[in-house]
This record gives sequence, structure tokens and C-alpha cells, in this order.
Amino acid sequence: MDPLFRQRLVGTLVLVALGVVFWPLIFVTPETREPIVLQPMSQPPAVDQTPIPEPESFESSVAPKLPEPPKNPPSVQEAADIQTQIDAEADSFANLPDSDSVAAPQPRVAPLSEDPLVDDQGLAIFYVLQVAAVGSASHADGLVEELQALGYRAFSNRYVRVDDELFRVQIGPKAERAPLMRIKPEIDAALKVDSVILRYEQ
Repeated sequence: MDPLFRQRLVGTLVLVALGVVFWPLIFVTPETREPIVLQPMSQPPAVDQTPIPEPESFESSVAPKLPEPPKNPPSVQEAADIQTQIDAEADSFANLPDSDSVAAPQPRVAPLSEDPLVDDQGLAIFYVLQVAAVGSASHADGLVEELQALGYRAFSNRYVRVDDELFRVQIGPKAERAPLMRIKPEIDAALKVDSVILRYEQ
């Protein structure tokens, strides 16, 4: 191919390419586009900020509906404390027979016990024998250990009075008075007290 013709052909192609590129930029009116409008953000949903009430506790919801726990009349309990009060040097249970020989049930020759099983509130009634009232926890623990070693179901509970504290040593609880009545004479002889049968206070 003639070099001159080749140069003219290349020049023509270059001009055509430039025309294709620049023609729209110069002679074609660009389309008018609508501006992009951002929609305003929606308001956040309202949040209920009312304080949540505290859940009802057992004391406020259930306890008021429960019957009052059984209590011995104060005069009866005070008399029992006086009748069973012993000092730190009182006799121990060295001469007390074991529970099996004292509290063993006897053949029934009389009608069944007429002790009530429940009170007016429908609560079960159990009985204990208060054998001692002492002024120190160590003394009460010692008496309880001696009784338990002999097979008696003994325990102590603490009672705070206005000016001091008292520890009551008791045997039980039992559903009837009869087993405790069989124990009472032996306890009274061992501790030189007048033990008292009371209602068991839980």
C-alpha cells in the first residue's frame, strides 16, 4: 500500500474516532435529571419509660394469707420456764434410763388418745416436753447431747427476753401427750424440775 495513502487513511480514522467521542459532548444537550431528594428520617417509636413495679415478694403476697404460727400463751410458757429453770451446777442425766426403756409404748387398754390433731386454723398439733431452761448456749448444748446419747429426740431453742436470753431444752415433738407423760417422771427425778408438756412451736 502506498505510504501516503496509508497516512491519509490513518488520519481519517483518527478524525472519525475523535468525532464519535466529542460530538455528543459538544452538540448533544444532556438530559436534565431530577435532583435526588433525601427523605427525612422517620421519628423513632415512642418508648414507654414508665418504671416497672417491683414484683411482689413472698412476705407481701403470700405471708398475709397464711395462718399465724402456733404460740403457747405467754403465761403458760413463762410458768414452764420457771418450773424447769436450773443452774449450771444442776444434776445431769447420769441416772436417767434410756429412751427405749422409758418411752416404749404400752399395750393399749384404754381408748385412743383424745388429743386433737389440728387446731381451729387447720394446723397440725404436736407436743414437746420442756425439761430445762438455762441461761447459756453451752449448758443447753450439753443437756441436749446427753439426752440424744440416751436416745431422746432433744433440741434447744433460744429465746431473747428484755434484759437477757434463755435457752429452752425440749424433747419431741410428738403427736400425742402419752409418750411424753411416760418420760416426765424420770426427767423430773434426774433434774429435780417439774417438766411441762407444751404445744410445739415451729
